[in-house]
Amino acid sequence: MPSADCLPIEDGDGAGPNHRQERTVSHPASPGTPTTPVLDGETAVDPATGRRAGRAQALVLLLSSCLAVLGAVLLAPVLPSIQQAFADTPGVEALTPIVLTAPALMIGLTAPVAGRIVDRLGRKRLLVGALVVYAVVGTAPLWLASLHLIVVSRVLVGVTEAAIMTCCTTLLADYFHGSRRQRYFGLQTVYTTVAATLFFALGGLLGAQGWRTPFWLYAVSLPLAVLAARYVWQPARPAAAAGEKLAPLPW
Repeated sequence: MPSADCLPIEDGDGAGPNHRQERTVSHPASPGTPTTPVLDGETAVDPATGRRAGRAQALVLLLSSCLAVLGAVLLAPVLPSIQQAFADTPGVEALTPIVLTAPALMIGLTAPVAGRIVDRLGRKRLLVGALVVYAVVGTAPLWLASLHLIVVSRVLVGVTEAAIMTCCTTLLADYFHGSRRQRYFGLQTVYTTVAATLFFALGGLLGAQGWRTPFWLYAVSLPLAVLAARYVWQPARPAAAAGEKLAPLPW
């Protein structure tokens, strides 16, 4: 069983240099032993470095969350051009709207199992991998010559969006607690709402250059993958692994 010591630490947000608080530090447990996240006030602490989660981690997760709305709004302005480009394809009238709606459909279908997959594979590993795959399948229509293959790529975009959104939300809940958690969940909603408006406008501007041009925007997940690999860290296993109940999310 891991033991815990209360160590005095300097509080960077305190009232002065003499302000100190205690932080519970869990010693490494034996393999297979469930552990609980190390907390410092309302933020989690990286078990490897002892650093608290902060704005860098939150910003990467908030920006990555915006990718979940990219598939739903980016292509709306160019749907008529896509239908015209594949006018000779049988069933083009039915397939063209699927190009826009497939990602959202896959998010809904994978939601029931997304949490279990995140817990099994690990938050950081899945997030970084999903961001890379997102760029590959998201930009695939730039060179795909078949509308059917484009629809398949859009289905895969939806799967990666579900993984990204689940990882981002879960990590925000892991890193932040209390009022900070509520604040960042509120900011997540604001970021995705503003992003939806911007992506719609960008889709129209880029679509004027050709219906394939907006697909280049999906490559934005590559720098986010680099930032996630740099700043995001895998939190300790939650207390639920030991049969305890986690506190409910504030909704």
